[in-house]
Amino acid sequence: MKKYKYIGIMMMAATMLTATSCSEFDDYNKAVADATPSGNQTLWQNIEQNTQLSDFAALVKKAGFDTDLSANNYYTVWAPLNNTFDPAPFQTMSKSALMQRFVKNHIASYGHQASGKIEERVLMLNEKSYNFTGSSSYEFDGVTLNQANQPNSNGLLHTLNGVATFYPSIYEFITDSTLSDNKGLDSLRNFVLRYETTYLDTKHSVVGPIVNGMQTYVDSVMITENALWDNLSFKMNNEDSTYTLLAPTNEAWAKAQNKIKSNFNYIATTSAQAFNGVNILPKNLTSTIDNAYWQDSLTSRYLTRNLAYSNRSPYNRQLLNEKPTFSATDSLYSTMRNKFSNPQDIINQTKETVKMSNGFTRLMDSLAFYPWETYSPEKVISVTRSENRARITSGNAQTISIPFSRLDGTKIDLDEQDGNALNYAFIESTSAYSKAELDVYLPNVLSTTYDFYCVFVPENVDTAKSTAATLPNRVVFELNYCGADGKLANKMFLNEDPDNIANFLKSFPTIKDNATNKNTVRGFSNDTSKVDTVYIGEFTFPVCYYGLGEGICPNLKITTPFAASNKVLTAAFTRDFRIAAIILKPKELVEFEEKNK
Repeated sequence: MKKYKYIGIMMMAATMLTATSCSEFDDYNKAVADATPSGNQTLWQNIEQNTQLSDFAALVKKAGFDTDLSANNYYTVWAPLNNTFDPAPFQTMSKSALMQRFVKNHIASYGHQASGKIEERVLMLNEKSYNFTGSSSYEFDGVTLNQANQPNSNGLLHTLNGVATFYPSIYEFITDSTLSDNKGLDSLRNFVLRYETTYLDTKHSVVGPIVNGMQTYVDSVMITENALWDNLSFKMNNEDSTYTLLAPTNEAWAKAQNKIKSNFNYIATTSAQAFNGVNILPKNLTSTIDNAYWQDSLTSRYLTRNLAYSNRSPYNRQLLNEKPTFSATDSLYSTMRNKFSNPQDIINQTKETVKMSNGFTRLMDSLAFYPWETYSPEKVISVTRSENRARITSGNAQTISIPFSRLDGTKIDLDEQDGNALNYAFIESTSAYSKAELDVYLPNVLSTTYDFYCVFVPENVDTAKSTAATLPNRVVFELNYCGADGKLANKMFLNEDPDNIANFLKSFPTIKDNATNKNTVRGFSNDTSKVDTVYIGEFTFPVCYYGLGEGICPNLKITTPFAASNKVLTAAFTRDFRIAAIILKPKELVEFEEKNK
């Protein structure tokens, strides 16, 4: 059974060509009038009889295309002459590889004459395209024609002073080990092939007899598709596009995999506090997953999702150069629509650049993406969004938007920023016996180290209180999270700064630094002259919560730790608080910013 293997959309293109009426291609299919005997013989007869084409003929026969050149199909052949190329590498190829990379690389459907001035882009039988140009003399893929327009009964024959160089598509290069042998791309290849499926296209296959109750096919058209293309918005085998693929070597793959993997440390059953909007429920929420599968899947996803770049994007034009030079303000823009601010660092890891038929493959010794621009982003959690507020107790909550003009032009870079206004939540005690308290969900955090920040808004933004003295907050933070053993645990963020403690005790000599007042003494205060982003502390989450669903995440409890009866503290601090957001900044980003101040 004869099988034709096409890749995705290229099969469609081939089908459309074969389905088109031959009458539409009359100009291509007219043999050049010639009195020589060659016009009465087939392409194969003329090639086989030409002693200067014996090497080419032997390779065509080995591939099994001699019968096609003897049939009524109309072709144009660009045949390299003996001694203009080395046939040895082609002789060692498999039959299918020889057909794809050499024979069909020199043959096109229909007639392509060398006459007058031509500037043609010719689609070959292997779906590659080459320039056919010239006027008085002609070139095919930059190789000069020795003789042009030899007529045959089933096509045209041109002889070449060399071969047309076969360039694989990015997909062919990655998935075919014989093309990328010794390049160290086994890890990437195995990953790509996991998404490959091949099936019989019954619509375009030629039906044969039914044997033992099963339908057979005389000619089978097999279609190979790869789901990874859609996941990456990247058609690796599309000959009509131009891409650059950053292909990590096995060493680079392993290094990146180990680094990313630690951020997706799942456990079989993850616990979280359950809320009904008012109280903590007696029973905890849990999520049970296949932790090994989730970790492997997400690690691979984030390792590969930004490897592809369209060369047509204005951000990526430098990638057309072998040694790109990017400015400090340039970015790279992946097919997943992610921008990267360090393009020069990324490209400097290139070990080798290989030209493809649809772009370039750059072999990378390392993947120098910033983690916070890929798999471990900074998290800005708006407390004005009800889905982020787990619980409000002993108080009222309002979501308020204020213009920046009321803050003396102070601005902050928050996702929930609304034009020229800042949104914040106002948590207010309703009685002298209650404390303002808020629980905030921290969704989709990874098993990594974060620096925690709280964005406070000063109380003088409230016009009703703008004439009164502006008091700072004094709050404490309690983080509830799931431990590595699957059980709930908590972490108190206490302001351990010695100057903070000393100044507090000095200001309030009646308050002692003992266990009873520990949280009050070590609480956090804000600068009331601005929207103040206050550093809370550092914490490493032992497990990952990404993708576990609503409510399965840590929560941060924000509390005013003193009652209205404490006249000393109520005179110095406000018991209500205004908070715009909680920020979790990955430690690597913090260190990077410190280094580049």
